[in-house]
Amino acid sequence: MPFRKTATDRQRYKGEFFTPLPFAEKALEYIEAQLGKNYLQTGQYRLWDMAAGTGHLELRLPSEVLPYCYLSTLYQDDVLTLQKHFPNAAQIFRYDYLNDDTESVFQKNIFQENISLTNNGGKQTMPEQLLNDLRDPAIKWIIPLNPPYATAQNAAMKGQSKSGVADTQIRQRMHGEGLGEVSRELYTQFLYRIKTEFKDRDTVLGLFAPLKYLLSCNYQKFRDKIFQCRFLSGFVFSSAAFHGTSPANHFPVSFILWNLRQTQTLNSQNIVLDVYNESLENTGSKYLRLAKRPQFLNQWIKRPPATIVFPPFSSAITVKEGNSDTRNRIAEGFLASLMCPGNELQNQQKTAFLSGPQVSAGALSVTAENFEQAMTVFAARKIPKNTWLNHVDQLLKPNQELPEKFVTDCAVWSLFDNKNQTAALKNVAYQGKVYQVHNHFFPFSVTKIQQWNIGIPVIRSEIESAENTYTADWLAGRNLSSEATAVFDAAENICRYYFRHLPEIPYKKYKIATWDAGWRQITLALSESSIYCYKKEFAVLRHFRDVLKSMILPQLAFFGIISPE
Repeated sequence: MPFRKTATDRQRYKGEFFTPLPFAEKALEYIEAQLGKNYLQTGQYRLWDMAAGTGHLELRLPSEVLPYCYLSTLYQDDVLTLQKHFPNAAQIFRYDYLNDDTESVFQKNIFQENISLTNNGGKQTMPEQLLNDLRDPAIKWIIPLNPPYATAQNAAMKGQSKSGVADTQIRQRMHGEGLGEVSRELYTQFLYRIKTEFKDRDTVLGLFAPLKYLLSCNYQKFRDKIFQCRFLSGFVFSSAAFHGTSPANHFPVSFILWNLRQTQTLNSQNIVLDVYNESLENTGSKYLRLAKRPQFLNQWIKRPPATIVFPPFSSAITVKEGNSDTRNRIAEGFLASLMCPGNELQNQQKTAFLSGPQVSAGALSVTAENFEQAMTVFAARKIPKNTWLNHVDQLLKPNQELPEKFVTDCAVWSLFDNKNQTAALKNVAYQGKVYQVHNHFFPFSVTKIQQWNIGIPVIRSEIESAENTYTADWLAGRNLSSEATAVFDAAENICRYYFRHLPEIPYKKYKIATWDAGWRQITLALSESSIYCYKKEFAVLRHFRDVLKSMILPQLAFFGIISPE
């Protein structure tokens, strides 16, 4: 049986989030500004909304233009609702745009009057009057569209799987053209058929959609092969305006007017959208940086081949076996692992340093050759505030060689972030072998800490014969800015306190057994100590890291890594 429960259940399963009326009205304003206030009254245009739902996009149209409108929807109950909203006016009909008439549309020229439009069963599904209008070359078209955003996947939602939600005839055609995972998206399926059906018509598409189809690297083939149109105008607002969306993961929804007849690559256009808040107040503009994969920041960092078996980590001190997709290889000269899946700001929380390979996909080995790049990438992914507006923005390669001061600032900021989860662990058993895990990111020189009060004799004796880590030597050769120096000094005060009070903190809980414990090990052990009274020092560190962050952030935009707001 099809998944049909409450309206909200159906919305979530099928991705049908009905257009908020204030933004539907705003869309009509943009259409009128582009086509003229009385564009439908002239009779030159026809309007077809192929995903009309309950007709939110058309509710504010004047009644005299409704005879020029076609409203189709997948569900019969929506047809009944539309008939109540638009009695005896618009042509309203049940129509499955992703399955009905697709063979005829793609294999025949439906604009020739001698061609019969039939589906596989031999019955024409499209209304005759609509077909006749499509065959009239003098008629212009406006397509206001808020298609469903659902993606076919294996994950279940409230006990129901989405695995078949996008399994349509259009998907099969897209898959056959090698368009990849975008063929699983319902709204790109709508765009695929629309581009075919209206490619030779004078048509303006007014599309409500997430920005993924314009920004995501997974949509590049779709943009190159299918969706090449001329941008006219548009706006963007938060998905929070839609009823039923998750408040924890809001994303930008755009309304953009496209001229479908005029072919133009998207990358060659200057696409700037007006930004509206939930109160429909214009709060500025959003420039879309359309880039291809070779321009992405995660393509900038060198990725050395990982060939050496090493225990894989799922957190700072947790080694995990048994994953079906375990990544347990490191590169020669390994210093740490940088977890950095994806290239969009929405992946900000999936960014960390570990002292072994990440247990699953999305990480690379940090070595001396890419250490500075790794520190820059970490800072670039972590420092910008992830908002609904930049949620799907791509991080790009620097537009010039980065100054030493900037790279050093990024490194110092990154080393004392909670997501620096590098650690030092003794005698780690993995696949029948025992490994020693070193913290190559320990930032202080051995000469310096030899002068400190060390609370555990065994660790003090280790320090007497220890050598500097790679990071300590790297920092010793740099000129730190005053802002970076303040961060470094504040962190040093915390580490001095840590070493002095080692016997009094739960060091065993965090597997601290060597002198080069990781920053995360140190801070967690201190935070759980009953005698810990150095919270003010952490406040000092946060303050100076915020100051350094405020220095780095505008430079990320200046060097083209993030989009200027």
